[in-house]
Amino acid sequence: MGAITYSAFFFCVLFVAVSTYDLQAGSSINGTLVYVESVNLSSIPLKVRTKNVFYNDNSTIPRAIKGISAIDMKRSKAKATITSGGVGSTFVNIKLKSSRGDGLTYQVQVFA
Repeated sequence: MGAITYSAFFFCVLFVAVSTYDLQAGSSINGTLVYVESVNLSSIPLKVRTKNVFYNDNSTIPRAIKGISAIDMKRSKAKATITSGGVGSTFVNIKLKSSRGDGLTYQVQVFA
């Protein structure tokens, strides 16, 4: 019984230790990478940094978005949210928001 308790505790701690604020919507499998943007904003003491990342497919034959990935490269407590568009649409707006006093270091990828 003790071994099961220790195993459960270990997996709970492991899950909490690797939880991040990355954004993953849809799937990148069989998708073409159509947009990449690296966002680097330095920290300002006591300020929250925000940035909106826009993607719009302006080609003659627009393709629907299959997957969106926003990866926090510094593993900070910054958050990424989709504010408009997204998977199944031809455009997306992603809002990146840092925690107070931290900067932003994200890589945003869009697959169609």
